[in-house]
Amino acid sequence: MRRKKQPFLETGEVLTIEGACLNADGKFKAHGLLPGEQATFIPLKRQKGVWVCRSEHIDQLHPDRVEPKCAYAQLCGGCSFQHYARPAQLSFKSNWLETLFEDCQPEQWLEVISGPAYGYRTKARLGVKHVAKKGRTLVGFREVGSGLIAEMASCDILVPELSALLEPLSELIHRLDAKSSIPQIEVAASEGQVALVIRHLDALSERDQTAFAVFEKEFGVRVLLQSGGPDTVAALSQDQIPTLQYCLNDQGLVFSFHPMAFTQVNQAVNQKMVNLALELLALEKEDRVLDAFCGIGNFSLPIAGKVREVLGLESSQESVEQARQNAQLNDISNVQFEVENLYELEAAKDLLRGCHKALIDPPRSGALALCEQIAESECERVVYVSCNPVTLRRDVDRLSASGFQLSKLGMIDMFPHTAHMESIALLVRDKANG
Repeated sequence: MRRKKQPFLETGEVLTIEGACLNADGKFKAHGLLPGEQATFIPLKRQKGVWVCRSEHIDQLHPDRVEPKCAYAQLCGGCSFQHYARPAQLSFKSNWLETLFEDCQPEQWLEVISGPAYGYRTKARLGVKHVAKKGRTLVGFREVGSGLIAEMASCDILVPELSALLEPLSELIHRLDAKSSIPQIEVAASEGQVALVIRHLDALSERDQTAFAVFEKEFGVRVLLQSGGPDTVAALSQDQIPTLQYCLNDQGLVFSFHPMAFTQVNQAVNQKMVNLALELLALEKEDRVLDAFCGIGNFSLPIAGKVREVLGLESSQESVEQARQNAQLNDISNVQFEVENLYELEAAKDLLRGCHKALIDPPRSGALALCEQIAESECERVVYVSCNPVTLRRDVDRLSASGFQLSKLGMIDMFPHTAHMESIALLVRDKANG
């Protein structure tokens, strides 16, 4: 039997959606490898019965292998597919989605939505680690198959203004008294502004706070400090927490958001996704539309410009308040935002009354409880945007059982080079069977 920790020569056979390549018996998976390639497998850790490995000295190169643009792609766990040609990536993800829905085919497969391959990511959570043996503090994403922070001076996936801050942040934190008690930094970029949320486990000395203030002025960013949960976030140099902004130019809309709030990280693709959702909803002036898991109004406000009324539901009080402010910011009065727990079966029962169209954009856990309510409602048309195709399939099955037909389905490459994808589905109630 092999000594599992020793490097060994092996061939990759099956590429997984996570971006690792399994060997023939499925007991080892190597990152950075493509099917048919032979490499030295270096075991890193055992995970759910499979050894996670790093691949080195690759031979018999796959025809779609390319040289990663990022110098850290092989080490950093932020990306999974930089070594895979972009068209092949898109085909692979689309094919994986098609396989998942193999026995539940839509009437039409939509064209893949994609955007810039690099410099697209406007938000990220960066790990921070003081490494005494190396005499430096690392700031970046975690290594493949490891909890360690990758040594990286830049990131080609982040928008340039965030990528350019990695090395300066590393140098800044290494000079702090609290360099060993800062585990992460949330970074967010928007229209002309960058915010950094510094998570610190211990109180910061006056010297450290001064160092952050100097950094803030030198690099033209806003620094926020977080000593505990999200409610402890506070601005360093001003009383008010800055609000960032993004635009949906096709609709002429501006959205303000808290640096810690959820927003789509790829604004070019977000615009295309919103446009497609509006098209699929087939909106009419007298429609009353439900936007479930509405966040800060990313879909609600564009929909409001085409219908009589929109009801946006979200479990986060902070997001609902921001959505209301965004409606005021854009002078939109035909949208109502309410706090609702959409995971409770009865939460949306009365609220769905009168809504014949709905948009759903839930977290990875999906929206089964809401789909139960939609199945029993008057709703006739549902656009479902999903960040987890597995729960999308589950929820589509529930709606299909109640008379909905899966009309259209497609993949949205919101996160190029990573294992993540968005998907969008249109479900229409079959009135003959509904």
